[in-house]
Parts: sequence; structure tokens; C-alpha cells
Amino acid sequence: MESLALLAGMILLAVYGSGLIAFVSSWFKNRVSEIVTYIFSAISVLSGALLGFSLRAGNGFVIALIPISLGIISVWNVKRRKQLPVDQS
Repeated sequence: MESLALLAGMILLAVYGSGLIAFVSSWFKNRVSEIVTYIFSAISVLSGALLGFSLRAGNGFVIALIPISLGIISVWNVKRRKQLPVDQS
């Protein structure tokens, strides 16, 4: 039984970790971090949706909301940082 709880903890760590990696890498401006952000945000959104769907009887929506929102915010941050600044003249 302890190994099952450990496995569940490792799965949640991977789901939340992918969202955090995407969020942190979205603040860097180089091309490699942009690719890393897109990959890990896709993993975060998909795994969060799968987690929310599998835990829909309990509190799956709340648990899935964190990685899904981290993935979406990461992509939004990359898109926002790529825009050229508005000329203030």
C-alpha cells in the first residue's frame, strides 16, 4: 500500500513539475527555452486534463486546474514576450 501512495505521489510530481518547468522556462527569451516551454506546457495541459478526467468523481477539477493553468499561462507568456514593444512617440 505504501508503494501505491509513493507511485501516486510521483505521478502528481511529474504532472505539477511539467507545469512548473514550462512556467519557469517561459521567462527566458532564447529559442531553446521557447521550445521547452511549448513541449512542457503541452505535457502539462494534457496530463492535467487526463488527471482531472480520471479524478472527476472527487476533487479532480481543482487538482487539474493547477497544471492546466500553468501550461496555458506559460504559452501566453511566451507569446506576450515575443511581441514587439509599442513605439511611444
